[in-house]
Amino acid sequence: MVALAVGPEGDWAEGALAAARLAPQAPEPPAGPLPWLHVRHPAHAAPFIADASGRRVTMRGVVAAGLVDYWSGADRSDLRPAPHWPIDPAAYANGACPANDTRIWVPPLCQSDLVEMHQLRVQLLRLAVSWSLLEPQPGRYSAPYLDRIAQVVGWATEQRIYVLIDMHQNAYSRYIGRADPRHLPLPDGAAVALNDHDGAPAWATFTDGLPSEKFAGQREVNPAVFEATTNFWLDRAGVQDRYIRAVAQVARRFKDNSTVIGYSVYNEPWPGWAPPPLFEDALLFPFYRRLIDALTGARDGISCPSGLPYLPVCGYPDLGVHATHQLYFVEPGLVREVTDFPTHVSVPLTSYPNVVLALHAYTHIYTFDRILLGADPRTSTSPSFDQSYWWGEVEARALDAALFVSEYGDDPADDSRLLASQVAEQQAHRVGATFWLWKQNCGSGPWGLYDGVVAAGGPCAYDLRTADPDPRPQNGRLRADRARLVLGP
Repeated sequence: MVALAVGPEGDWAEGALAAARLAPQAPEPPAGPLPWLHVRHPAHAAPFIADASGRRVTMRGVVAAGLVDYWSGADRSDLRPAPHWPIDPAAYANGACPANDTRIWVPPLCQSDLVEMHQLRVQLLRLAVSWSLLEPQPGRYSAPYLDRIAQVVGWATEQRIYVLIDMHQNAYSRYIGRADPRHLPLPDGAAVALNDHDGAPAWATFTDGLPSEKFAGQREVNPAVFEATTNFWLDRAGVQDRYIRAVAQVARRFKDNSTVIGYSVYNEPWPGWAPPPLFEDALLFPFYRRLIDALTGARDGISCPSGLPYLPVCGYPDLGVHATHQLYFVEPGLVREVTDFPTHVSVPLTSYPNVVLALHAYTHIYTFDRILLGADPRTSTSPSFDQSYWWGEVEARALDAALFVSEYGDDPADDSRLLASQVAEQQAHRVGATFWLWKQNCGSGPWGLYDGVVAAGGPCAYDLRTADPDPRPQNGRLRADRARLVLGP
């Protein structure tokens, strides 16, 4: 095993995250629990993620989406197909792995994936999961799905890889619906694909009859997504309460497991009809405080009556989980990802000390220069790559939180500029990061660390409107240069 070496300012340079710093030819990782991590708060410096001795921990990792409830199939007229990959852990027992196919754009996540991650020196797996699979009916939580998450956490423990459980969503839900592409009701709209929508269950998706079609090529710029998301932030029919209690079920299961460093409590929050900074100040960050109150017992907000939209000062009852050894990763609103600039003035969020501000860094991919002006990502210079990180440090310090990049990535053709520049900024600012995406079957790019299973980034089955004739492999060839850039030599 590589010996522990601490950098001059307390950074872990080698060793204590055993799997992360082992060469691929290293012996089997040792047994036993991983050490707990926390957020250290120096008196005159920015907070950072640290080990029990107070040394900075800067982890490199990946995001895996094989447990996400994406729309799948070859028939786009079927708006509500069953989940594609099995959620029963028995389907993955003893090294088994379901046969892959391109009716869905991500492969299943199997035990062999965690072995490969160990060989590539992955330190942290951001494990994306879906509320729709966790709570398919109100108040009824899926024991098989929780067991499936636990199965992956167990594999990670064996390989000495930390896990960040990510409550994932994109454009609110795959149950958002789709307007008839032959008769779109609004001018200049486009048909919704649904294959990249995920998150809320059908029972928690209130679109109030607004048409589901997208604008400006963006899945979130959709009247139905605006309405459903706003209804969530306003706790329509108690759906936000339900969400908090669903996250509590996850935390209750893993609160004593040190492999799980924490919870990413809401991915890419879309403001709905509430513009920034009203969204962040009145809805998003008060929601984060309530969730942390519920799961840790922090009691930072005041008691408010149930059944009404929450005011910013409201707290949440202690749900008796007391997940107080883990980190809570909170993201700014999604508009911040488009601007690489703060969309509100940050203030301390909670008295609970283990909070991490998690950025998504997609400069020149999803920023205004590309979306609105069509700038070439290989040559665009504004915003600078440093802008998001510099302001991120300001925002995190104001929140009294550590800083982390929970998503970044690009088309492999742009790695020499976009990916290399992001990694350089992460190193300069001493922040850890998880790369999007571990593996991708098909479609644009693909963005994974491996080639897709269709030649030259070919289309998925739902684009061809025909099912795969044969099973596919788990992935294509490893993109070794990309892996070295993301995870280190």
